[in-house]
Amino acid sequence: MPPSPIIEAGLTGHRWVEWLRQHEETIRRVGILAILYLIPAMWILQPVIIDPDIWWHLETGKWIVEHGTVPATDPFSAYGEGKPWIAYSWLFEIGIYEFVQGFGEVGVLLYTLLGSWMIMLVLHWIIGTRIQSFIVVCGLMTVSVIALSKLFTPRPWLLTILFFAITLEAVLSLREGKQSRIVWFLPIVFVVWANIHIQFIYGLGLLALACIAPLVDLLVYRGTQHQPAMCWGSKQWKELVALTMLCVLATLATPHHVKLYAVIAELSAQTGMWEYTQEMQAPAFRTAADWVMLAVFCVALIQLGRRLLTVSSFEVLFLMAAAASAFRGQRDVWFLILASLVVLVTGQRRERIVRWAIVPRGGLVPVCVSVAIGSILILGHRGISEAEIQHNTEKMYPIAAAAFVERQQYVGPLYNHFNWGGYLIKRLPHLKVSMDGRANVHGDERIKQSLATWEGGSHWNDDPDLNQAALVIASRDHALTSILQLNPQFRLTYQDDISSVFIRVASAAHHSN
Repeated sequence: MPPSPIIEAGLTGHRWVEWLRQHEETIRRVGILAILYLIPAMWILQPVIIDPDIWWHLETGKWIVEHGTVPATDPFSAYGEGKPWIAYSWLFEIGIYEFVQGFGEVGVLLYTLLGSWMIMLVLHWIIGTRIQSFIVVCGLMTVSVIALSKLFTPRPWLLTILFFAITLEAVLSLREGKQSRIVWFLPIVFVVWANIHIQFIYGLGLLALACIAPLVDLLVYRGTQHQPAMCWGSKQWKELVALTMLCVLATLATPHHVKLYAVIAELSAQTGMWEYTQEMQAPAFRTAADWVMLAVFCVALIQLGRRLLTVSSFEVLFLMAAAASAFRGQRDVWFLILASLVVLVTGQRRERIVRWAIVPRGGLVPVCVSVAIGSILILGHRGISEAEIQHNTEKMYPIAAAAFVERQQYVGPLYNHFNWGGYLIKRLPHLKVSMDGRANVHGDERIKQSLATWEGGSHWNDDPDLNQAALVIASRDHALTSILQLNPQFRLTYQDDISSVFIRVASAAHHSN
């Protein structure tokens, strides 16, 4: 006699309860990891594009795709016209342009989110292969993500953080004596990196430090019982030196070759950027991210103190260099976080990697599916679409003013603010901007003078770009906008809540004719 439906339902329910009991730990870990990887999605998936530099990156990518080569001279600004310009992020610019071609402006958000997830994956591997406790791994991951949150923007530095983390894992693996052929693929990473972002020099610096540290250890610990992780002249040290040389050669595989190093020297000499560029300024400690960064650094210092007699000079010098860089400019906060993680996880390495301590057995697919579903729900809840992004971006950039200028067929020379130059390069490509965020094009003195002019400084009328301008697209928040409204040489032809458009009176008469 077959069992009744009630009995069958009871048996099924009992099996489900038993299955849940057996997989309780896996389910819990899957949930924790899904939430962890959704943290950047909650920050990044906003229906607005804030970053002022993404626009000129997009237009550069478009220019390269259309012309089939990188530009030799600056095609976007009046000052740089005909002058040599090295587009050192050309591969990033092609990539982000293709993202936008495929997904619209939502593609900018997708690039940022995917870049953040890839960084998290590499950090997860670095921490999880050296720390046994799942809770500690997730804790370190959480504070790292919070500290890095201000850098989750559509910039090439996302890929710099990713490639630096990959380089760091290769260095740590060699220092720990791991036998892996994967590290010999690192020069390929540097080929890509050198064509994406000029901060590949940080990766070379890390490799150089790892090569020099064994010599420092030899001098510091001479006559003691200390056994450094990597000995000067050992097989693994020679492999690291060979790998470093290959990576240096790999950075020459760009359209610019050795000229790329000239750009690095030029930008390093432009100290004015630390004054007028927010990302280059020291952390202000007005956000949770800055305080979390400081806390992670302090814990790393405590850990160094506890291991003072056995610590390697590599960890000490790495942390010192990273701290100096991060406290000088908040753009390099990631540098300090990675250095701090090295101090916190070094010496904790297990003899054998237990992959399921990183991702629970059978949990990889559920984590990926959960994160994908969560991201889609965030997109839907926030109503993220091309139209919504345009609507919100209009509150930050002169979208309506640019459309008015286009309809009126105004001609230049154009005068614009530093922060709007990138957008105007993309939106009004027929007009050469007077200023934009490319510091290597305009130089410190021109940028400072332009910013002082917009602030209505005492020498505002000495700005040669303003004196030559036939068209001004201005933010209503700047002092210069009020000055031009009272200046008989300019006439206000358009104004909205965000921007104002002025044309020189002589140009206005010519335009009306």
